[in-house]
Amino acid sequence: MFNFLGYNDAIDDIPGTGIHIYSILVAIGFIVAIVASWIKLYRRNIPTKTLEWGCLVIALSGIIGARLWFVVSDTKDMDTILDVIAVWRGGMAIEGGVTVGMVVGFFIFYRASKQLQISMWVFMDCIIPNILLGQAIGRWGNFFNQELLGANMGHPFSSLPTWMNNHLHYSGDKPDPVKVYRQPLFLYESIISLFGWGFLTFFVPKAGQMFSRKPWKLFAGEFVSPLKANSITKKDYVLPWKAIKKYHGYRQFKKQAWNTAYFDFNPNSNIVKNFVKKPLKSVIINKEYKRNIKDKIKQKFQKFKYYMQPHAKPLTDAFNPNQYRITYTGVCGSLYFAFYGIIRMILEPLRDSRDIMMIGNVSISMLLSAIWVIFGATLAICAQFFAPSRFRKGEWLYERSY
Repeated sequence: MFNFLGYNDAIDDIPGTGIHIYSILVAIGFIVAIVASWIKLYRRNIPTKTLEWGCLVIALSGIIGARLWFVVSDTKDMDTILDVIAVWRGGMAIEGGVTVGMVVGFFIFYRASKQLQISMWVFMDCIIPNILLGQAIGRWGNFFNQELLGANMGHPFSSLPTWMNNHLHYSGDKPDPVKVYRQPLFLYESIISLFGWGFLTFFVPKAGQMFSRKPWKLFAGEFVSPLKANSITKKDYVLPWKAIKKYHGYRQFKKQAWNTAYFDFNPNSNIVKNFVKKPLKSVIINKEYKRNIKDKIKQKFQKFKYYMQPHAKPLTDAFNPNQYRITYTGVCGSLYFAFYGIIRMILEPLRDSRDIMMIGNVSISMLLSAIWVIFGATLAICAQFFAPSRFRKGEWLYERSY
C-alpha cells in the first residue's frame, strides 16, 4: 500500500509490479480522449472506423514523438543508441507526442476526408479539443513522478491535503532538501486544461449564436416563445423548481428554433448538387509560356489569387440565407493550439529548468509556445471568416451537421 504521509516515500510505481503510475494515467488520458472523440463522431452520424484503427497508429507515433522531443532537448545524457530508445527509464515530452501524433493524424483523417466527403474541419472539431481532456488526466502522472513543479514556496499549501503537500518536491538524482514545498504546476495545468476542454466543447460552438440575430425575433410569428403564454413571475421563485422548469422550456424552445431556422434548414437541392467551382486551369496563364522566373512568379500569384477567391460563397449563402452568425466548423479545433500555447506561456517561466519544453532554454520554449498561439489563432480566423466561402464543397458534410 502507498504511504502518502511520509516525505520521501516513492510513489512513482505500483508496488510489486514495476509498472509506473505515470504510464497508467497517460494511457487513461489517451483512452478518455479517444472515447470522447468517438462519442462526438457517433452523435453526428460520422463513421468512426477511421478513429478506431487510426488511434493505434497515432498512439504509437505519439510515443515515438514524445521520446524524440525529449532526446533532442536533452542530448547531453544520450551517449548510446540504447539511451535514445530507453523509454522505460523515463523521459517523455508531451509536446513531441502531441505534435507528431497530430501530424500523423492529419494524414490519416485527410485520406478519410476524401473518401467519406467529410470536411477536415469536422474531424478537427470532433477530435482535437479532447486532447485537453486527456492532458488534464495525464498531468497527474507528473505528480506521481514528482516532477513538473514550480518554485519553492517555503511552506505547505493549506488548501491541499497532507499527502499531496508531502510530495511537492523533486526526488531522484537531485532531491530537494527536507521541508521544500514547490508550486504544484501539474495541478494548475490539469485544472486549466479541463476548463479549456469545457470552454471549447460547450461554449465556443454556441458563441456565434449568442451574438447573432435570433430566429424567434426575426420570424416572431413562426416561433412563439413559451414565456409569452406562461411568463416567469415572482411567485415562481418561492417554488424555484417552477422557475427552473420554465427556464428549461425556454432553453429547449431556443434550441428548436435554431434547429429549424439553420441546422435543419435545407436549401434548394439544385444549388447544392450543381455547385461547381471555377476550374483552376481557366485562370492559369497558357502552359506554353516561356520558362523564366517572371512567368513562374506570375503563375504562382495567379494560383494564390484563385484560391483566395470566395468561390463557395453562393453555396454558403444558400445554407444560411438569413445571415445568422454561427461559429463555423474548425474554430473549436483550431483554438486548441492557441489555448495550449497560452497555457505553456503562462506556466513555462514558473517551471524548473528540467521540466520546460526545451530543457534548459526558457527563451526557445517561450518562442515555441508563442508560435502555437499564433498558429491556433490564425487557423481559427481562417475557419471562421475565410474557409466557409472558399473551401466549402457541394454535398460534403460541413458545419450544418452540428
